[in-house]
Amino acid sequence: MKQSLGYRVFSVCNIAFFIVLALVMIFPMYKVLITSILTSGEMYASPLVLWPKNPTIEPYLFIFSSNELPQAIQVTLFVTVAGTFLSMLVTLFLSYALSKNFLPAWKIIHRLILATMFFDSGLIPFFVLVRGLGLIDNIWVNIIPSLVGVWNYLVIRSFFKQLPASLEEAALIDGAGWFTVFFRIVIPVSMPVIATFTLFHAVGYWNTWWNAMLFCNDPNLATLQLILRRLVVTGETMTQMVAAYGREKTSKGAIYTEAIKMACVVVATVPILVVYPFLQKHFAKGVMIGAIKG
Repeated sequence: MKQSLGYRVFSVCNIAFFIVLALVMIFPMYKVLITSILTSGEMYASPLVLWPKNPTIEPYLFIFSSNELPQAIQVTLFVTVAGTFLSMLVTLFLSYALSKNFLPAWKIIHRLILATMFFDSGLIPFFVLVRGLGLIDNIWVNIIPSLVGVWNYLVIRSFFKQLPASLEEAALIDGAGWFTVFFRIVIPVSMPVIATFTLFHAVGYWNTWWNAMLFCNDPNLATLQLILRRLVVTGETMTQMVAAYGREKTSKGAIYTEAIKMACVVVATVPILVVYPFLQKHFAKGVMIGAIKG
């Protein structure tokens, strides 16, 4: 079928627009990566360097020379893995249980959960709660207060309510218990939703820093994003890192301060980006499936 001139012009303009848009979005990430391997001499020679003449990994050696960043990475990995697993486990159990209308007082529990979306207790009651739970200077303060997201619960619960009742009834008639039904039947058919919200939780826990800043005085409990914030925003950790490294000069020129900051951004960003390709195919499908019915 022959395409009209207007359609071809629109297609060309549409493709050009999205190419430009993609470049606009990719360039800042590219600039961060390039800046992280620059020496100060190259950076001062030109404000815009598309590719360094003498790339160096010295900024990365610099930030890993102290124990602070590797320790923060270990803390963040633990928080991300443990937090994602526990959040998904609790959210799935809660969503499945409250998707059953025969559960006693399910409406009251459901409405109490919804109320937390509209009413915030404030920072002082939150601090009192955290202190009462013994989470001050405790790595679990990054996990327990945010175990269940209300929006995540609502979407997953909506998905469970759409599942055909005949799937569960057939298993129950055959003598299966509710836990068997949940793990052997419900979980396998829920993989798109599980993959999607696993990604949501992993990104959230990987980027956590607020609770660590408020409730963790022990520097060994600082998360990667908290270290990154201190370095990029306030610069307060730069002096300690320089002292730990013991030198600011290399054979390729002085280490550019901005390169150190950008290297920290790359280290904090790349690991979570690696997860996306494995879960991307489930992402849109999982969100749409759970959002069909409220």
